[in-house]
Amino acid sequence: MEVVVDVLELTRALVEIDSQNPGALEPEIARFVHDWATRRGYATTVLEPVAGRPNVLVTLDLGGERHLGLSGHLDTKPIGDALAQWRTPPLELTVDGDDAYGLGVTDMKGGVAAMMVALDRLATGPATATGRVTLLLSADEEQGSDAGAKALVEAGLLPPLDAVVIGEPSGITRAWEGIHLVSRGLCCFDVEITTTQGHSGLSPILGRNATLVAADLLHAFEEFRPTVTTPGEVACAPTVNPGIFARSGVSWGVWPGWCSIGIEIRLVPGMDQRVLHAEVAALVEEVVGDRAHADIRYKDSAQGWIDAVELSPGAAVARAARVATAEVLGAPAPFTAFPGATDATSFLGTGGIPTIASLGPGWISSAHGANERVGVGQLDEAVAIYDALARHYLAGAEA
Repeated sequence: MEVVVDVLELTRALVEIDSQNPGALEPEIARFVHDWATRRGYATTVLEPVAGRPNVLVTLDLGGERHLGLSGHLDTKPIGDALAQWRTPPLELTVDGDDAYGLGVTDMKGGVAAMMVALDRLATGPATATGRVTLLLSADEEQGSDAGAKALVEAGLLPPLDAVVIGEPSGITRAWEGIHLVSRGLCCFDVEITTTQGHSGLSPILGRNATLVAADLLHAFEEFRPTVTTPGEVACAPTVNPGIFARSGVSWGVWPGWCSIGIEIRLVPGMDQRVLHAEVAALVEEVVGDRAHADIRYKDSAQGWIDAVELSPGAAVARAARVATAEVLGAPAPFTAFPGATDATSFLGTGGIPTIASLGPGWISSAHGANERVGVGQLDEAVAIYDALARHYLAGAEA
């Protein structure tokens, strides 16, 4: 077996492959992973529930009953409007001290590389555990997983897994901040405001324009606190993000009669879709009243409603993760909630597979923008954590 021991160089290779999403650019990075795995003799499968959007499964069989999945996504957010703010080329890995910069390096190509190297360590290291480990390297996570984990689970294409660990970055302000057992959900919707379009010189007669009414609504959503009907075991709260999109205006001299605003709500376990929809409708009615007409339009993709999910702290894979982080980091990482959505919604929520939503190198606070970074030392720690976690879990030795 050809063994890659330098996780940084493997991360470099992944970062150099453009897999921005939107863009359907996963085929090249999927081929890279497939070739890497087949050279080592791993059982490798490429699955495309949506044509042109490959997912790669790589399995190491050590014998035994337990089957652990290590999951990461192959796509990244787009560079977008932030290109001018990057201090280094986004599609090249640039190391500065203990930081490595590059698009997707923390979300989550560094974590994927660490899982790949950890699989090699498990294959070539001491035979202290038996079982199977499968890398679940998915497409389309950054745009709702309709071609990735969600599609794989709904089509019944996954092997029988006993647990999954997702390598999303678990740092927020510091590295390895927690073992995130909660994957927050997502509810995205637009509110379209219609008033009277006319000559801006007649604004006192025409009344409050659509943009101003929308602004009132955005301010109201800043103060909105949706109901959590049944709180879960891990403390967390929803986040309301108004003004993700704003579209309005026709021309100078025209008092706008139409405006559309986009709002997202990061959900937590125990929230009821019907309750939230009713609360949103009531707030819109209260603010808009008879000054305008308002239409609420929830996204018809997965982003319209992605359930939040929670793994119990008593789950065997959660306990194995605590033991592994204690061994590698010197103290066990606490159980916490991930601030965003992950593929745990599909694996745990739909598939019923016990899933850790996030345990990976890097900081989520550096993702989705310019100068994304990961700690070089964190990559080595991630390899060690995944290796130790798999050994403990497969051996049934979690404390």
